[in-house]
Amino acid sequence: MAAPHIAGIAALIKQNNPSWTPSMIASAMSTTASKYDNGGEPILAQGSDIHSFYPSTPFDFGSGFVNPTRALDPGLVLSADFEDYISFLCSLPNVGPETIKTATGGSCNNSFGKPSDLNIPSVTISALNGSLLVRRSVKNVASKPETYLCAVMPPEGVRVDLNPPWFTVAPEGSQDLEIELCVTQKLDDFSFGEIVLTGNLNHIVRIPLAVSPVSKS
Repeated sequence: MAAPHIAGIAALIKQNNPSWTPSMIASAMSTTASKYDNGGEPILAQGSDIHSFYPSTPFDFGSGFVNPTRALDPGLVLSADFEDYISFLCSLPNVGPETIKTATGGSCNNSFGKPSDLNIPSVTISALNGSLLVRRSVKNVASKPETYLCAVMPPEGVRVDLNPPWFTVAPEGSQDLEIELCVTQKLDDFSFGEIVLTGNLNHIVRIPLAVSPVSKS
């Protein structure tokens, strides 16, 4: 029954920020969500046995519990419009331009270098071989300039380098981020981490990471 609650929160955000796009609203809810429940404990997932629980991951809870108050004032948002999704589809292997044209009406005039560059508030790499550079862009939707410090909790088996390590962004201004992921240990499954951008005006932006490190080269 999460959908009615999320839809209601999205409507409140849209009322407060009429010019925001659906992707900006989704970003605001995602980047300000919490990995902890109302009691301050990590979110648990229900097991197959009755009354059994186990530690959850972003594959269970997504970005976490939505905080409507914080989502109304997220500080930064990551947005992607229709053309960005067309570019994403055009960058997928084994998907031809004619198929995309038939399904969406869009043309492959511009294509991302890799699908992982779609500007969404998370990073998922299903098979990381060696290293990969992922790009994201954040926009300041607050009313004042703000300086953000970038921090990383890397997934197991992966080194994560962020550039720039800090930045100052004006209202309505944007900042590009480069996220370099490098395998340090081969694993047989996904591991999880997050990027946290902490602003000097108390905005905190979380970007979950989900990576399956398959080889060092």
